[in-house]
Parts: sequence; structure tokens; C-alpha cells
Amino acid sequence: MTFSKHPKNRREGIFIAYLSENRVIVVKLVSRSHQDYLIFVTDQLQKEYGTPDARLLLQQFYGDLLFWITPIDLSSTASLVRTSYSSKTKGRAPRDPGDMLRSALLMTKSGMSVDDWVRALRTIPVYAILSGFEPRDTPGVGTFYDFFRRLWRAASPHKTGRTKRRLKKPRKKGKKNEKQKPKNPKITEKLVARILREGKTHYAPKEHDLLQQLFQTMFVAPSAAKGLLGDTNAFRVIGDGSPVETGARSYGKFLCDCRKSGNWKCTCKRQFSDPDADWGWDSYREKYYYGRTLYMFTAADSPYNLPVYPRLFRASQHDSVSWICGYRELRYWYADWKVGEAILDSAHDALPIYTMLEHDDVSAIIDLNLRRSGHLVYNEMKINSDGVPVCPIGRQLVCWGRCPGRQRIKWRCPAKVGKWECPTPCSPSEYGRTFYTSTADNPRLFPRIRRDSKQWRKRYALRTGVERCIKRQKVDYKLEDSRGRSSRHWNIRVYLIAMCQHADAWLEEAKKHNQVASVEQWLKDYTAA
Repeated sequence: MTFSKHPKNRREGIFIAYLSENRVIVVKLVSRSHQDYLIFVTDQLQKEYGTPDARLLLQQFYGDLLFWITPIDLSSTASLVRTSYSSKTKGRAPRDPGDMLRSALLMTKSGMSVDDWVRALRTIPVYAILSGFEPRDTPGVGTFYDFFRRLWRAASPHKTGRTKRRLKKPRKKGKKNEKQKPKNPKITEKLVARILREGKTHYAPKEHDLLQQLFQTMFVAPSAAKGLLGDTNAFRVIGDGSPVETGARSYGKFLCDCRKSGNWKCTCKRQFSDPDADWGWDSYREKYYYGRTLYMFTAADSPYNLPVYPRLFRASQHDSVSWICGYRELRYWYADWKVGEAILDSAHDALPIYTMLEHDDVSAIIDLNLRRSGHLVYNEMKINSDGVPVCPIGRQLVCWGRCPGRQRIKWRCPAKVGKWECPTPCSPSEYGRTFYTSTADNPRLFPRIRRDSKQWRKRYALRTGVERCIKRQKVDYKLEDSRGRSSRHWNIRVYLIAMCQHADAWLEEAKKHNQVASVEQWLKDYTAA
């Protein structure tokens, strides 16, 4: 048995063992350390940009990109994706997965397609060097798509079959900023009951699991260690959905010959390039769209609105259903975190969601749905939209503090507290009528933090962080410009952008603390090391 000592194999950290008849039997995938990558970048930059003019060009046009990509430690990539590579194979050894992922991040940051990025790697040496490749040995288009296939835990890029019946566009439109109603009104109650019955440990494997492992291990965990996600022992999470349009056609491709006979409205099955997409209602633009819903879980205490778990659901799925499904997966992936608060908009105003959060000891900061809050009654007492009891003459009762040890709030008659005479007193007592509300009795009407308090308004104001996070995906990184046609494409693109969001925050933190030097000084420091 002999061992390959080809310099390319040593550089990529791949060791190949051969038998006497030159048959490959073992391929060991090993990624180089982050320190070795930095040394490689330093050596190659000094070789390609050794003159003063070249260094000035490097500083002006690629300085930020250098300090953006080099702090990202991707040395764990090979160990995480090892199962996606065969241990017994013939032919050329695979490239370092860490370099491939790093190059994909640079491609996403630069806003290029795969074809344009491959041309840039071959014509602009700095792109190849920062990726971890030698300028004259860069991967092709097929290598990138093969790497993307390895990140998707499914044989097909789609979750469903490529043939299905035509989906009709709904005719009934909703109102401005009004989310579409769930098809099954009892779906939230059924989902929560099943989740509480199965427990926290139950989790069905998903196609995007490997992407989440890479994202969580090499981006979310470092951001949490830097303090950019708040306190993970009392983690405050925000959730919200946003429409994502697909590049596929909604009416598909005809597989029958009905049109030849004049039947243009046949119900035969058709072939769809994106069979996972369906119709959903965009409440902001007041139109129906064909695609998916991007539901984003974001850290509320993050100064950079960083995502922790991006999730793609069907476009027709209601936000409340997306939250229940995604929250269960979030608790699985971050089992060592303690979720303290969930900040959500009125689309999540469903009693089963409050019940689930109370079961997990999570404080619910959810705005009441005004369409469902016109006539609220609790123990024969009217309740307004802020969860405050209202007396028969229409005056709000006065909060008189929380009862210690009983987890309930005491309310008193406004006339007795304000010392004015009520025309129709409710009680002959000199103290006035008292009323008690308890979170345990109705967590929707009476959350742990009163909706009429400054504390609740201050915390609910953090909900806009998830909108800024989604804006970074859809506007800054142009998520929908690629017009993809498969679940694999959309999941990989969403996760790559989420990784870039964390890398952007790391660079901003370094600039804030004056930890970013010049390119010349950076090269000197690593050369001396």
C-alpha cells in the first residue's frame, strides 16, 4: 500500500491510500485549520500583490472584504459535512468543504451568480485567494453545484413530486395589512396539543438540517459568545413571516393533449418546475403571490437584528401555524438556551400559542388582534383591547399591584381611588369593588406583562427587529433576484445570507472597537506570526 504525496492533496488536507493495482480504497476528508488558512492568504497576497501600487489597490477595493472574510473560522465544515462525502471513491479528490463554503459566502456578499463568480475567481486573484484557492486552480460551475447538493439532505431538490394538479389563484382578496386566515380554524389548537403530548425531544429530520448545523456551529454560537444575541439564559426571540416569490410559473407545463381538442381548462396533471410553491396573500402589497413564506426567528436583544433560525414554509400557511412549527424546531436546535420572551404581532394572537408559551415558562408579548377583540368578557366583566377591566359606566379599573404568591393582579374601582362619586356604584363597600385577573386563567387576555404598561410597550417595540432582519435578506442581499425554482436553492440562499448577516455584524463590531488595521499592517502581523 502506498500513500499519495501530491502537493495538491496536502494543501487540501485530503489523504488517499492506494493498493498495488492503483485502486482507491480510502478518502479521508480533512479541513485545514483557520490559522493555516490565514497563513495561506498572507503568502498568496504577498506573492500576487507585492508592489506598492498593488497593495494600494488591494486596500482601496478589497480591504473591507479581507477583514470581512478572514475572521470567519470554517475549519469545522469538513467534520460537519463528512457524511455527505463518500469514504470510498475513485477520481479526483474533493476540494476542502471549508474553502467551498467560504467562496460561496464571498459570492453571496458580492451579489454574483455562480457563473459570474467562477469567472471572477479566474480573473481576479484576490477572490480566489480569500476563498482559499490558488489563483490558477479554482473550481468550476459544476463543482459549486455539486457542493450545494451535498448541503441538502435529500435526493431531490424538491420536497414534493414534480407533477401535481394545477393550483388555482384565490379570488377573494384580504384587507390592507390583514393576513390570510388559516384554512382550518382549529389547526393551531391541534398542533399545540400534539406538541405538548409528544414533548420537546421529538424532532423529525428536515432537508435543511445540515445547513442549520453549519449556521448554528460557526455563526450563531460565535455571535452568542461575543454577546451579540443577548442573554441566552433569558433569550428573547422575535418571529415574523414575509413573502418570497419564486421564479417558476404557477400554471406549469401541460402533459396532456387536451388543448389539441380545444379544451384549454382541463384538470389534468401538469409538470411544475417548482412543485413546492403555492399561492399566498401578501398583505403589505395587497396581492397574491406564488412562492413561499420566509419565517425568521431573530434575537430581540441583538443590536444588529441577527437571525438564529430561518425557515421556509408554504405561502398559503398562516403565520401562527408557522410560528408553532418553527418554535418547536427552534427549541430542539437550541436546547441549551432558555427562552424568556416571545415577541409577536397580532397574527399570532391565538390562545393555543399562549398556552404553549406558558407551558415552557415563556412570557408572551403579543399584540391583540383587533378584529377578534371587540367584545371581551371575563367573569362577567368587560375587558378592553389592553386587557384592562372596564366597569359598567365605561371607566377602566385601576391596577392596585400584583398579589404576592398568587400570580394575579388586583384592580380597584376608579371612583374610590380617585375619590369621586360614581352615579351607579357596583359595591356598597367603602373600599369599592375589587376585581382580580390571573395569567393562569387566561394568558391571552392577561399576559405576564400588562399591555397597558410602559414596560410592555417598550418590549413590543423590539418586534421591528425581525422586519429589519428580513429587509436585510430581501433588499440588501436581494434574496428574490435569483428567481430560484427549488426548495434546495431557496434554503441554501437564505442560509448563506443569514451567515453573511452575522459576518457583517462581526466586522461592524471590530470597526467600533478600532480592531481593523490596514491591509499592509495585517500582512505584516501574520507574516511575523
